[in-house]
Amino acid sequence: MNEVVILVGRQGSGKTHYCRTVLPEHVRLSQDEGPRDFERLFRRYQKLLEDGVEKVVIDRTNPTRQRRQLFADAARARGYRVRIVHLDVPGELCRQRIRNRQTHPTLTAETMHEAIARYDSQFEAPCAQECDELVVVREPPAV
Repeated sequence: MNEVVILVGRQGSGKTHYCRTVLPEHVRLSQDEGPRDFERLFRRYQKLLEDGVEKVVIDRTNPTRQRRQLFADAARARGYRVRIVHLDVPGELCRQRIRNRQTHPTLTAETMHEAIARYDSQFEAPCAQECDELVVVREPPAV
């Protein structure tokens, strides 16, 4: 069955590591390494669905229900199953990981506080009604 996985989590929570270790067969769509503006990223996502790519993972923070719903609605319109994976990792661990990163295409230790504060202020916890399966990961993935 075709599937879209929507990741949710603070910067530094281990989303990309989760993609690489748990979802290696999924086509990964990330604004860190692709289009940075949402509209271009979403158009790329729609193209993957139109092309019938069987497994797609959205690797971004996705703090709001509204944004997650856009991805979910587009997936369901094409017959995809929707799974949300929330990496519920403590903020201090996320900040520590960001400080320890050697390189990152979009986030530095200097800008992390503002980015995490923005995520926290917008965050709406995912719920089962948003998807076909909700997975909450509270044990931080080792990165």
